[in-house]
Amino acid sequence: MTKFKEFADNTYSIPMRNKLKNKKMNPKTNREKTFKTIQHLITKIKPTDRTFKNLPKYADGKSKVTFQNWLLIKGEKRQSGHDNDSIGKSEADGKWYGWSHRAVYGFKAGDKITGDSGGKKVEYTKLSNGENDWDNGKYEADFTIKDDAHAKEVATTFADSVS
Repeated sequence: MTKFKEFADNTYSIPMRNKLKNKKMNPKTNREKTFKTIQHLITKIKPTDRTFKNLPKYADGKSKVTFQNWLLIKGEKRQSGHDNDSIGKSEADGKWYGWSHRAVYGFKAGDKITGDSGGKKVEYTKLSNGENDWDNGKYEADFTIKDDAHAKEVATTFADSVS
């Protein structure tokens, strides 16, 4: 069973962040218990048309759904010692996304990575006391993402640099 439903009339169902709270009586203990039920947002926006700009939000500015659910991103576990899934490929737009609690960005073949981007690898020189000189890093040269595997590598580098 998938957690995204597509209906016949081009409406889509996406699980929401906030769960619906129902209070019910537990017949065994005669105590009131709170049960949480997943709510679904119904939208007519096609997955290919979804972006961060049209992410549904409440009046206070908080998003109703996670960006991973909105962009149909399935997170991947990484083998580099990270316990969270901070990279994933979007089924909606085909980009590889890297994220942390600070930032999120999507990469695809043909994107140009320039300047001091988080997607570039950085080498830090050592100071006289043996510590890294975090102020003077040497970024790799500007490049264009070649293919899907290279986009995944850049997204992984980005996720590591913003975490």
